Amino acid sequence: MPDTEAARHFVTVSVDDRDALRLLAQRGLDLFPSTARETADGAAIDGYLRDEEITALADSGHDVLVHPDVEAAPLEIAPDNETRPLSAGPEAAVPPGYQASYHFERFIHDMAQALPDTLSRVRLPEPSVQGKPISVLRMRSGTRADRPGVILMAGAHARELMNPELLYNWAFRVAYCLSSETAVNYPAVTYQYGTIRLLADNLDVFVVPMVNPDGRDIVLSAENLRMWRGNSRRVDLNRNYDFLFDSGIGTSTDPASDVYRGPHAFSEPETRNIRWLLDTFPHITAVLDLHSFSELILYPWGDDDNQTTDPAQNFRVPNPDRGVPNDGRYREYIPQGDLDWFLRTGNRMRETIAKQHGRSYTIQQSVGLYPTTATVDDYTFSRHFVNPGLKKVRGFCIETGKPPVGGDLLGAFQPPYEEARKVIEEVGPAVVEFLLEIYCPTGPDSLLLSEAEEVLARHMGTSRELYDGLVAHGPGILRALGDAPRARVKATIALKRLTEAARLDHDPVLESDIVEKLAEAATAIGEAVPEAQALLKEFVARTGRAAGKPLSAALA
Repeated sequence: MPDTEAARHFVTVSVDDRDALRLLAQRGLDLFPSTARETADGAAIDGYLRDEEITALADSGHDVLVHPDVEAAPLEIAPDNETRPLSAGPEAAVPPGYQASYHFERFIHDMAQALPDTLSRVRLPEPSVQGKPISVLRMRSGTRADRPGVILMAGAHARELMNPELLYNWAFRVAYCLSSETAVNYPAVTYQYGTIRLLADNLDVFVVPMVNPDGRDIVLSAENLRMWRGNSRRVDLNRNYDFLFDSGIGTSTDPASDVYRGPHAFSEPETRNIRWLLDTFPHITAVLDLHSFSELILYPWGDDDNQTTDPAQNFRVPNPDRGVPNDGRYREYIPQGDLDWFLRTGNRMRETIAKQHGRSYTIQQSVGLYPTTATVDDYTFSRHFVNPGLKKVRGFCIETGKPPVGGDLLGAFQPPYEEARKVIEEVGPAVVEFLLEIYCPTGPDSLLLSEAEEVLARHMGTSRELYDGLVAHGPGILRALGDAPRARVKATIALKRLTEAARLDHDPVLESDIVEKLAEAATAIGEAVPEAQALLKEFVARTGRAAGKPLSAALA
């Protein structure tokens, strides 16, 4: 483990335009991509640079503002309790303060023993470079065989201390809910036991709170190492995946660089572990990776601008213009359906985050103004395009937190724990909403929903806008149905009756008992989902008028 680090400073690098900003990516500097921005005079980006790097930038004509050193608050370290009993409740059992890597291993062990019917420990096949075990907390209950899998991961970048704590806190809240059959409470939203049980029974959730244990322990070991980024071999783990690895876009081949990509893709045991999860559990369809900072919700691709019309323009085809966003030449292909899903899901997470403490995250494509490659979200999304036999895995990266007033950038990575707790309370609900979006089209009633949608599509007329509006509120409606079993049964019976009638008659008549059950379910949902209440009232009114009429007349 290193015991010395060259003097470094937080800086802002200003350039004449966006093209000059992107050229900085070729220097292998520890710049923060999520801070890249346009300014009145061109563009700028923040970073953490050594004296010689600052001098080299200044000598090449760049304007480098060195921020005054701000005395950072000492790290708040969690007490070393021996057990984490579920019976103590989330607030009492989750310690205040940042934890060493072994705490996460012990937590996973304790949770798996406390709730064995729902939680289990999956020990990843490779320990860290320094030999530390790395485990996954797996949440899965019920008897459903065919279910989508989801990876929730954090801690790839060592200095970003609060995100592993976020997943630790989230997992404990969920475990406590499932064990005590009580709600999960956040400042502005409550998830009842029925909703969390719905997710546990229908998803397979793999929580990897500590991807990089060596790096975390380096950060906690000494004051002068608090901005350590990589693993113990200094490889940037989020530049070590097999997506345009050899392109050099936003990475470095220099082992001294903080964005050192490693000697080859998957050279590090920590990234091979994530690949192993994807290979071993091929039903995984989504990944949520937590980083810091900038209050962003990022979706693929990270190497260049997106486009939805030319599939031939993609990462598998060499192109000299790749890695230069906004140039109008090369743009990375993304299917329209995937882009729509990313935008819908990202906006739902953003809205949920804003409800907690009023902070507004921005949803945007990963590339922004500063391209990157070899990241986990792009790699997981790319696998299906390389091998269509694999499931499509959609990935998000959430950049949590922002620097406090006064410019202490270290505080964006390692805020005082009370500030970290606010971030935990903001992003925790977004994790639940993310899982609801994954469940939404693939739950146990997915075949029924798909068949009902086909029946409705035959006759959809002016009701299309109403239908699309209800689909947009799908996760909230699902959550309400999970909390109201009676309403869920009513809706299920009505849809089954409708689809059965449609098998016998192309344009089935809406019988009064179908209308009554749909109306009762919609009314119950409306009370639980205020934002969809107007749409649901219109739905009830339309179905009421349609009783005894053919479906085509109801949807006309």
